[in-house]
Amino acid sequence: MIINNKIESYNKIIELNLNKFPEQLFHSNEEEKVKQLKKDYPAKYYAIRDKSKPGGIFKLKVPHNKLLNEIKNYSIYTINVSSINYIDNQLLVGEIEILSNDDVFLTVSTNPTYSVRDAVSFPDYNLKTNIYDKTLNKIPCFDDIYSYIIKSFKRYNS
Repeated sequence: MIINNKIESYNKIIELNLNKFPEQLFHSNEEEKVKQLKKDYPAKYYAIRDKSKPGGIFKLKVPHNKLLNEIKNYSIYTINVSSINYIDNQLLVGEIEILSNDDVFLTVSTNPTYSVRDAVSFPDYNLKTNIYDKTLNKIPCFDDIYSYIIKSFKRYNS
């Protein structure tokens, strides 16, 4: 699977029905839709991600009462319920890629305050290995995540 940009990534996550926080894609001047998202998914904090370019402005902890003001500088963006709301339950954050040949690329952190971008920049674990590497046993919750990825892949390909 090749993902070429942020919009393709967003669409693929939806298509694969991957586990994620409630999230929606917006364009400028869609404040009413943003208000509806807040109503449907009330939370203390939301995250905003610029989808117009890679490495765009990302805000992880936007208070619900400041969300409408914060979106004014974005042309295409997503808003999701921020993981910061669940900081006490976040065990691992980052990126994991498992290839069909059993290769594993993993860049993750156990720091619950990190965003994915933080985890990739300052990982606790950064490996290129295979699924049989016993080092993976030392990574908290890796077995659960691996199981989830494999089940999602099988569901998608069946």
